[in-house]
Amino acid sequence: MTLPGGRPALLTVGALALLLALIVGLPWLSPARGVERSFDRLLDAIADKDAAALDQLFGADYAPSLGHDRAETLRLAAEIRGQFATCSIRREQSELVLDPSKESATTRALVRFRGQGSPVARAVVEASAATATPAVFHWRRSSWKPWDWRLVGIDHPEAARALARFERQAASLGL
Repeated sequence: MTLPGGRPALLTVGALALLLALIVGLPWLSPARGVERSFDRLLDAIADKDAAALDQLFGADYAPSLGHDRAETLRLAAEIRGQFATCSIRREQSELVLDPSKESATTRALVRFRGQGSPVARAVVEASAATATPAVFHWRRSSWKPWDWRLVGIDHPEAARALARFERQAASLGL
């Protein structure tokens, strides 16, 4: 099959297809979109009890946050998520600050848990609904790829205090 006009028409159609692919595809390759997708994957991994995905999203250089190192934070996330029979997590009032070098970023958001489960799960849902202080997530790009972001720290004083209280209560109950 040949197009009317021959080769110039084919080149024009090819150029238009390439231009359309660039217009649609380039925003997906931006570092900012990469951080946003990593943040979404982080929340999904917790909600879905996907320990392997969660482990991949935490950087090897994760700094002690919320009073815990990387291994303890992953263990605690699994333990808290295990208290839920059903769980969904969403973020509100999310904002992203991308470093000019595009090698690190900070996201701030109110993280809201919903679901059913044990009294601990209900306490997490209530605490997340009551907080007005956003959690701060620190990200670092781990390769040249604009979508390859890893979590390297979390700051949220209210959550740190609640976790410390939870751990004291659990210890006093022998858990």
